[in-house]
Amino acid sequence: MNRVEIHEVPKAAVAAHLAQLGLETEKAQPQSRFDFVVEGRIQLALRVALPSPSKRRVHVGGRSYYYVYHAWNFNFHHRGKVGDQYADFFACVPLSGEGELDLTKAFVIPWDAITGKTFYLPDSRRQYAGKFALYRNAWDLLTSAANEPAPAVINEDAHV
Repeated sequence: MNRVEIHEVPKAAVAAHLAQLGLETEKAQPQSRFDFVVEGRIQLALRVALPSPSKRRVHVGGRSYYYVYHAWNFNFHHRGKVGDQYADFFACVPLSGEGELDLTKAFVIPWDAITGKTFYLPDSRRQYAGKFALYRNAWDLLTSAANEPAPAVINEDAHV
């Protein structure tokens, strides 16, 4: 999978998945920091990552062992700064080393839950149990947000 496909293939899959959920989805403008507008008002930013290897050294019983483990890193920042809110939700999609896509392993994270610049997802035999665990396969959050009433628009030109 080349660099364009790494983002475009999951983008098409997410759009199809949102349509299956009954959500109207439009692609965002090219220069937007989010990828989709859901139901005309919910901004969804797609983050896709391949696992990256990391080498560690462990000392056990006077011996040293090296091992390589994999993890996915999803960035919420731009040039080191998160800044003002630019999306309502993030869909963080971890791809396998071969680029396989399984949207049930994706994390749908609301902006309000973001507390740092990145989301680090280690590969492990045990299921991830960190602070974003409750957002795994949480596509229903988008459905819930779509069913909430739209915020009222204040007309500053109106006089009381």
